[in-house]
Amino acid sequence: MSGPLFSVIIPTLNEEESLGVCFKSLMEQTYRNFEVIIVDGGSKDSTVDMAERNGFDILEVEKTRPHDVSAAKNEGARHARGDALFFLDADTAMEPNCLEALAGEYREPEVAGVACRVLPLDGNGLEHMMYQVNNVLAKAANRVGVHELSYFSCHSYRKGPFEKAGGFREDLLACEDLDLSLRLRRLGRYIITPRTTLWTSPRRLREWTYRGYVLRYLRYLTQYYLTNRVSDLYEDL
Repeated sequence: MSGPLFSVIIPTLNEEESLGVCFKSLMEQTYRNFEVIIVDGGSKDSTVDMAERNGFDILEVEKTRPHDVSAAKNEGARHARGDALFFLDADTAMEPNCLEALAGEYREPEVAGVACRVLPLDGNGLEHMMYQVNNVLAKAANRVGVHELSYFSCHSYRKGPFEKAGGFREDLLACEDLDLSLRLRRLGRYIITPRTTLWTSPRRLREWTYRGYVLRYLRYLTQYYLTNRVSDLYEDL
C-alpha cells in the first residue's frame, strides 16, 4: 500500500466507557495502512480486554503520578513500526478520512507534524463554540510561530523528527503536546490540517466547569511560556 504506515498510539487507564467510539472510528478509516498500540497504565476495568478483542498491540506501563501520559506515549513510540506517529486520546473519535488526510499532508517531505481541528463529541452549543474558538486560536497562533495560544492534544508527528527531538518531555505535568510541537518546528513544518476533524469527549470541560476549564488551561499555558515548566498537577479523570 502506498503512503506512510501510521502507528496510532493510545494511552489508556480505565477507559472502557470511551473506547467503543474510539475503536469504531479506527475500524472505519478509509486509509488502512496503520497499526494500533494501546499503552495501558494499569486499568482495572475491561479496557485491556476490549483492546485484545480488536487485535491491537498492548503495552503495560507503570503510572507514577496523576498525569503520566508523556511516559506512556514515549513507550508506545519506542515500539512503533510506523513512519508517522499519531497519539490519540481514548475518548476521541476520528472522522473516517482522518488518516487519509494526514497521509496527504505528509506527502510534503518538509512536514514534521500535523494536527487536526477538534470538536466536542455530543457537545452542546456553548461547548461547540468554545472548541471552535480554540481551533481558530490554534490556527492563528501556528501561523506566527508560537504554535498555539490554545490547548489541544492528539497530534501526529513524522517518526524521524519525533525521535530527533527526543519525544515528549516526561518532566512536564501538562502541555507536553504543545512543548513537543514547538520543538519540532526546528526540524520541519508543523501544520493544522483543515481536511478532517477529531471528535473528543467534553467530560473534562464539564467536570471542571466551563470557567474552571478555561482558567486551568490559562494557568498551564502561562506557566509553560513564562517558566518552561508546569507546576499545577493535571488530574486524569
